Amino acid sequence: MPDVRLFALCAIVSLAGCPAERPAPVRLVPPQWQDGEVSVYNISRHDSVLYQSTIQVHFSEELLGSDAGGSTAVPTLELTTVVQTVNAGEYFSDSSTVVLRRDNLEPLRSYRDLETDLGSFELQAMYGPGRVSVTKQSIDGTQVQQLRLPPNAYDNEMVSFLLRALPLAPATRFSIVVVVPLDMRKVPVEVNVLGTKLIPTRLGDIMCRETQLTLQNRQERLWYELAEPHRLVGLYDPDRETELRLVQYRVGTADTTAAVPAGK
Repeated sequence: MPDVRLFALCAIVSLAGCPAERPAPVRLVPPQWQDGEVSVYNISRHDSVLYQSTIQVHFSEELLGSDAGGSTAVPTLELTTVVQTVNAGEYFSDSSTVVLRRDNLEPLRSYRDLETDLGSFELQAMYGPGRVSVTKQSIDGTQVQQLRLPPNAYDNEMVSFLLRALPLAPATRFSIVVVVPLDMRKVPVEVNVLGTKLIPTRLGDIMCRETQLTLQNRQERLWYELAEPHRLVGLYDPDRETELRLVQYRVGTADTTAAVPAGK
């Protein structure tokens, strides 16, 4: 059973070798996140819909410790993704939640439950300064892995959402480190902004920024709306001949929190 997360990189981390790392971007500016935003996508192959993915966004605040030993309230965002099969004869359930800071995009924690006819997994990733603790539970027992992280590290469950904060300029190129809890490892991924492209959807034609993700010789193309709030409009995986496309969207309430560019 392939991993059908719309931004899942688990399918490619088993490839040997990694691309040379490039500097992380100086500025990743959070767009106008929408509280209560709901996006629905069809995942298809050869025009046949296989799965449907629903992503919901909710705002909150959390008290986090400071260097002075106290705590401060920071704006957070909860991103929930549910992937369901459309085939009645297939047993498949995949849901995740990732919590990140709205101001600087740093991940705080993520959870994922994955069940197929081949097995089930419960995954948890807890982030701290320069590190992450990953816990994986399956029929084989519980595994725990501690990983050290560079500043530009993000959870796999937030990658496609994170890239809504990319600079609009074509030829922008850099690398990030992606934590893949399912594999209990981290991998470098190269990001390249290619240019603009008009993408047809059920909601009409949408002018997008085309972005390419590369790990080793595996690539995916993602399309982000040029206009705010830079919605993820679609994705294409040429190796698997799989496509994701936006089919429904419910607008939320724009974020009024002053954004702090990541890396500041």
